[in-house]
Amino acid sequence: MCCGNRPLSTSTPQPQTSSAAVSSTVSPVRQNRARFEYTGKTALTVVSPLTGKRYRFHAPGAQLDVDARDRSWIAFVPHLKRTA
Repeated sequence: MCCGNRPLSTSTPQPQTSSAAVSSTVSPVRQNRARFEYTGKTALTVVSPLTGKRYRFHAPGAQLDVDARDRSWIAFVPHLKRTA
């Protein structure tokens, strides 16, 4: 079906926003992360069953930012503790 001489568009037009409006609604990356420290004796690799992300703690005392979605699951891994 056609409307006049214009071809039909298959994409939905996106509303335009100013860069100021976009930047004020973007939350800092840190809010989407939780910091964990490895307290074991060697190294540790953890693969989250929730997000599939791989976290590699190379040595005792190593700290990594963990995706907020993995926070609850990672908290139960032995030798990992959440830092402030």
